Amino acid sequence: MSGQAWNGSLEADSAEALEFMLNDKGFFPLEIKTKPEGVSLSGLFGHVNKRDLAVFCRQLSVIISSGVTIIEAIAILAEQTEKPAFKEVLEIVGDDVQKGKLLSQSMAAFPNVFPEFLRNMIRVGEASGTLDEIMEQMANYYENDDKINRKVKSAMTYPIILMCMTVGVVILLMVMVLPMFSSILTEMGGEMPAITKVLMAVSNFMVHNIIYIAIAVVLIALAFVSYVRTPSGRLRFDGFKVSFPLTRGLTVKVITSRFARSMGMLLKSGINIINAMTIMSSLIGNRAVEEKFLVSSEEVQQGRGIGESLDRIGIFPPLLIHMVQVGERTGELDQMLLRTSGFFDDEVEAAITKMTTMIEPVMIVILAGIVATILLSIFLPMLSIMNAVS
Repeated sequence: MSGQAWNGSLEADSAEALEFMLNDKGFFPLEIKTKPEGVSLSGLFGHVNKRDLAVFCRQLSVIISSGVTIIEAIAILAEQTEKPAFKEVLEIVGDDVQKGKLLSQSMAAFPNVFPEFLRNMIRVGEASGTLDEIMEQMANYYENDDKINRKVKSAMTYPIILMCMTVGVVILLMVMVLPMFSSILTEMGGEMPAITKVLMAVSNFMVHNIIYIAIAVVLIALAFVSYVRTPSGRLRFDGFKVSFPLTRGLTVKVITSRFARSMGMLLKSGINIINAMTIMSSLIGNRAVEEKFLVSSEEVQQGRGIGESLDRIGIFPPLLIHMVQVGERTGELDQMLLRTSGFFDDEVEAAITKMTTMIEPVMIVILAGIVATILLSIFLPMLSIMNAVS
């Protein structure tokens, strides 16, 4: 073996221990690299979303139920995934499973890829021998959650487009149309109304500072996005969504639907109520509600009823509270939540339709009001001058 190079990977508690192992075998290490604990998923093709998780869970369920081992199943999924970063993650997970680790333990090294909820459910499936059934349930869960998210985004698309059109029309009128009429009105003379003077002053400011205004708008938008990503910013923004009348209805219904389905699945899988409440606190999807839910979880640990604790949050609708209380009395809380989750899904769709119906006329009225104000500021002095001439 003298003079020959060997590349490979070995596990050891430290770099010194690995060097000792290699020296004992007659090798002298030129370079030792630590195996990365995770893979960066930043970039266009890196982010693993709920749709990816749904496909992963569905395929893993089908492969396992057909009698294929976990190691082979992970290898198959790693080969066919289209996202390079996710492929690398699955390859590392597959290697760890082949070395004797459980699937849930291997996934724990990648919390940004595999959520805690998924890892806990897989752990339950491994312990009970029903991993294929658990993965099918998780596929249904992520597919439903992804469907709701897509509907919310789709419902917001038209109002956003309308808002952009409103801003574009206002900028066009203020920067191009109004200055043209301003020079005409100035040449014709006559006293201009106060509204015309104000709008012309604003128009003149925009024409001479349009670049600075655009830069300021971009900087404000970036600052807002950065602030929302901070813990305090996320807390305030989520609190706004729950309290603002236009978004409260949809936000509460989405949270309720997610709670009913997730909590029902956790309880049905055999997880006790205390652990289920702890896991559930990270699945709400709204930081402001999550903080209140943690308080509710502590109250349940102290012996208070689940329905009563949830009612004290002041977020969940009375119907859910009633269903939870009935489930507590009958001992079928998991079944009660799973049965009602479909109803709350329908409530989400109804809330989306209602919010869209409310936003569209409001945006149209705002656009019409702005355009009418600008046109009025143009035609009022022209009518005044024409009357004076006649």
